[in-house]
Amino acid sequence: MKKTITMLALSAALLICCGSSTLQAQTKSYIFDESGFLIRVLENNVFYPGEKYSYDVYYGVIPAGSAGIEIKSELVTYRDAPCYEINTWAKSAKGFDWFFKVRDRVLSYMDSRGIFTWYFEKELHEGKYHDLKQVDYDQRTGFAYTASDSVPKDTSNIPLYVQDAITAMHYFRLQDLKVGKPIYIQVHDITKTYPLRIDVIGRETVEVPLGTFDCYKIEPSLESAGIFKSTGRIFIWFTADKYKIPVMLSTKILIGSITAYMKEYEAGKPILSGEIEDRR
Repeated sequence: MKKTITMLALSAALLICCGSSTLQAQTKSYIFDESGFLIRVLENNVFYPGEKYSYDVYYGVIPAGSAGIEIKSELVTYRDAPCYEINTWAKSAKGFDWFFKVRDRVLSYMDSRGIFTWYFEKELHEGKYHDLKQVDYDQRTGFAYTASDSVPKDTSNIPLYVQDAITAMHYFRLQDLKVGKPIYIQVHDITKTYPLRIDVIGRETVEVPLGTFDCYKIEPSLESAGIFKSTGRIFIWFTADKYKIPVMLSTKILIGSITAYMKEYEAGKPILSGEIEDRR
């Protein structure tokens, strides 16, 4: 049941595209920061600070909860790097709380230039289960430091420009998608790195409360254990335009399915390069 509610909370579905990419986001240039660390600068005309969207979550046809993602409108500085602050949340509906109460949140600091992670935090409140995990990514040295309520502190090696669960979905939105052409990236799941394959299955028209959209249907899959262990197949529909907004998510579970339909979307506003430097 805990795995079922985790799906309800979108803890897997919203955390799909983790890892360091080996692929297509366009690198505009490279710069050195004050420490001498080489920073990639990606061209991003897809998402901006202030972007936020939310979902209605259903168990079959039963309203089960809601979830959302927001990029804060102001940059923050972490490890001397200008970052987008990305917050996600998921909660069960009041009518569902008696059965299994969910109040989950995830925080990520994503480098505003290279679209990779510096910090990741996941706090789960699912029934009687509570857990807080924090991962500090030292991109300069190639180590991730994990602290958790449920497991001992851990240090793990990470690939250059590694992604966390949330930043990777934003990085994925920068990719050039083509039906039948899979994308391979590396997943860092709290303490380990796993290979992830993302298949672009096809184009479909989907209808959600926000409207009707032409979308790419994608399926992420892992060949080894990790965030998808003991879960069903996950499908996500991204709009087939340059913004690649995830308007619908669905996963099969042991009995039935969990689906999230986008109900609200608000675009962000670009930050000029000079503003990024001013806020460091």
